[in-house]
Amino acid sequence: MLARFATAVALVILAGAANAQPANPPSSPPPPMGERITGAVKSVAADHIVLSTDKGEVEVLVTPQTRVMDREPASASEIKAGGYLGTANVTSASGGTATEVHLMDNGPNVHSVMNADTGLMMTNGHVTSVKTTANGEEMDVNYGSGVQHVVVPANTPVTRMVASDIASLKMGEVVTAAVRPDADGKLTAAFIVLSPPK
Repeated sequence: MLARFATAVALVILAGAANAQPANPPSSPPPPMGERITGAVKSVAADHIVLSTDKGEVEVLVTPQTRVMDREPASASEIKAGGYLGTANVTSASGGTATEVHLMDNGPNVHSVMNADTGLMMTNGHVTSVKTTANGEEMDVNYGSGVQHVVVPANTPVTRMVASDIASLKMGEVVTAAVRPDADGKLTAAFIVLSPPK
């Protein structure tokens, strides 16, 4: 669940970054998503962090463009019409059933496949309606080119994404960094996201 949640959040943030950039010409391939590294923070400096991973220590460079995001506990009751959110949901003929939800102030409209084998979709957009039913919180999410009906069952992980900075990282905290190698092979983070709260 942790890896899946980190992947979903990674896709949301990278989609937001791509949404802010000029569109690629039709002949250009989309930018690479980058490798994701999860590990415990061993040290922090203004321009880099060192993560302890299951494959050893990894140094990750940090630039002024690196986005650092924290996750605060939230609940499905905080889903409101007009609010923006991202959700991973298993899609069926009647809509989607959320496996996780992350609330944010704003972001890109996205409705794309996360796992074709399981029918897992990522749907990000503004909530147009929400009501409490026996199945949980049922909402309609407008992702720009359409609307996805999503049911959020009880006990679905819900967090709120908030902007943070490199100075807020603490030793031992588990984070996921999306990185790309430069010409020298050094890894630079596009974003760093704290793991969900327990």
